[in-house]
Amino acid sequence: MRTPPSPRPRGAVRPTSGRALAVPVGVPLALRLALPLTLAVGAAGALVAVGQPAAASPAHGAAAAAVGQTQGGYQWGGDRADLGRETIAPGDGWAAWSGPTFPERVERQAEPTTGGAAAEPAEVYEVDTWQELRDALSGRAGGSQNDARFNQTPRIVYVTGSIDAFTAADGTRLTCEDFASQVTVGDTGEPFSMDDYIAHYDPAGPWGWTDPSGPLEEARVRAASLQAARTQQHVGSNVTIVGVGDDAQISGANIRVRDAHNVILRNLTFSDAYDCFPQWDPGDSATGNWNSAYDNVSLWTSTSVWVDHSTFDDGAHPADSLPVVFGRPYEIHDGLLDITHGSDLVTASYNKFLSHDKTMLIGSSDSRTQDRGQHRVTLHHNYWQDIGQRAPRVRFGNVHAYNNYYRQTEAGAFQYYWGSGKESSLVVENNAVSLANGVDPAHVVGAFGGTMLSESGTWLNGRPVDLLAVYNATASTPLADEARWTPSDAYRYEMQPTIAVPWVVKARAGAGVLDSTLPR
Repeated sequence: MRTPPSPRPRGAVRPTSGRALAVPVGVPLALRLALPLTLAVGAAGALVAVGQPAAASPAHGAAAAAVGQTQGGYQWGGDRADLGRETIAPGDGWAAWSGPTFPERVERQAEPTTGGAAAEPAEVYEVDTWQELRDALSGRAGGSQNDARFNQTPRIVYVTGSIDAFTAADGTRLTCEDFASQVTVGDTGEPFSMDDYIAHYDPAGPWGWTDPSGPLEEARVRAASLQAARTQQHVGSNVTIVGVGDDAQISGANIRVRDAHNVILRNLTFSDAYDCFPQWDPGDSATGNWNSAYDNVSLWTSTSVWVDHSTFDDGAHPADSLPVVFGRPYEIHDGLLDITHGSDLVTASYNKFLSHDKTMLIGSSDSRTQDRGQHRVTLHHNYWQDIGQRAPRVRFGNVHAYNNYYRQTEAGAFQYYWGSGKESSLVVENNAVSLANGVDPAHVVGAFGGTMLSESGTWLNGRPVDLLAVYNATASTPLADEARWTPSDAYRYEMQPTIAVPWVVKARAGAGVLDSTLPR
């Protein structure tokens, strides 16, 4: 880690010669012509094809424009780029918005998201271990979570290689048993075990369908708090965290952007934030459920956040590898990217969300009426494959989802994509949907207390379709095809024709596509 005032020497970096990305093989000529391309001068002086150009950050100036930075940060051609000081492009969704924030919560004017672009050299870090990442975010070696959460000093953190949150400060690999063994159950002197927990609270046994309580549940809570202290990490305000190269990954962690403002997360794989100690809740649905505590990334009471070109998945614990306990899936994951508790002015662009159940929740509870006027989120050019639900599920927010690609390769546990919740206003435009045999198109839309959803330009399996009409044809309570807001009144954006969306998104979305580099 580079720490002020004497940064450590960087390791070897791959050559930064030009790396042009061609239009994917097999893209029909009509689709090539549909892509919004223009010409720009590459770093070597050659003309390169790039997407719709965006204004570079002040720190990059002409250099960023030369490599063809685009809306969403996609580099269609040119040299590898240092993404650390790049800022969101004008008009790139709600995170680029400028104006007053919700007045009852934050008394300030929102500005387009810049993250840590203004960081002084002493606040630029390179990390390749979990402890180094924690120290960089807190601002000092061994800093606390509160140090990280409330640190507003502009910082840039470059992540290299694979970082595992299940490691001790000295680098020792940790397991769930390492946390459980530190907790004893009541006055028995016995260490806590999830096997004992499952045996004791089995609803088919003497305990029945009563909420867990007593020494075993208390021990589970203590074990969970030990895991949280090690694997959760807060991110403060004015921070950019960016992956270097094409293999930067953070696994086993719950990255929490809480009570923060102006944060950028780019070119990273966030993988497998698993809960060692999920809670059994017999009252959650008619058959009960296992509930886990950790999202890969959580946005909580935060504003002006840009999540771009990242990949979210379940890593070493895919859903189909988990057992069924008490007749319900033994769920050790929560969301991939959840945006809750009044978080506002968020853009998620060019990300991949892969093989997960509860993917993206926007708004945590129907009872949080203080979230009215917030949860303004833009989702564009994201790739959602083989997910169960929540792409997204929305409460209260004005949410815009356009040019996304939703792909379901098997029926499996699919429930729905677009969830209309309490007082939500979700606008979905020019999205492509691909459903395997056995997946009912009427289930793409879900209603959870919402009354409206505006849908247009959707293609299903290569053909135009009105999926809201398909849903309404069988719904007991149809949704109105309307919204209480118009995205073009909030920001300027360009949509691609839906026929081009699968090709563009598959080629451009996810971590590793940008192939970023360290500062030169």
